[in-house]
Formats: sequence, structure tokens, C-alpha cells
Amino acid sequence: MLTTFIALALIVVLGLIVVRRRNLTFLMSLASLLAGMFTLIWLQNQGLLPGTQGPLSDRRPQTVMDGPKEPVRTP
Repeated sequence: MLTTFIALALIVVLGLIVVRRRNLTFLMSLASLLAGMFTLIWLQNQGLLPGTQGPLSDRRPQTVMDGPKEPVRTP
């Protein structure tokens, strides 16, 4: 829900930049903030940030924030 809201707000801000062409500094700053938040949420969902779990968390290097890796269990 939050990602949908942020994506919609980003689209609206980008539309305002194209249509109004006023207050460009404020609108560009707001668009950068929204894009950064959207990117961080996406990276967290994918498991690409330290300390997060996701489908790609095994492909990134281990950091101090990650706990010890569990050994692979063989049946």
C-alpha cells in the first residue's frame, strides 16, 4: 500500500513538473525524495539491504548487520 502511494505521488509530482514548470526546485526535490524512498523500499523487499531477508538476500555479500549464516541442511 505504501509503495503504491509513493509511486502514485511520484507520478503526480513528475506530471506537475512537466505541466506547471513553476517551483521546479521544490518539485524536483520532492521527486528525488519520493524516488529515494521508493527505491529503498524496493531494495528492502528484494533483500538487498543489510539486515533484510528477501529473494535476493543470498546473492549480496554478508555484512556485520547480518546474523551468522545458517548451514545448509541436508536431509
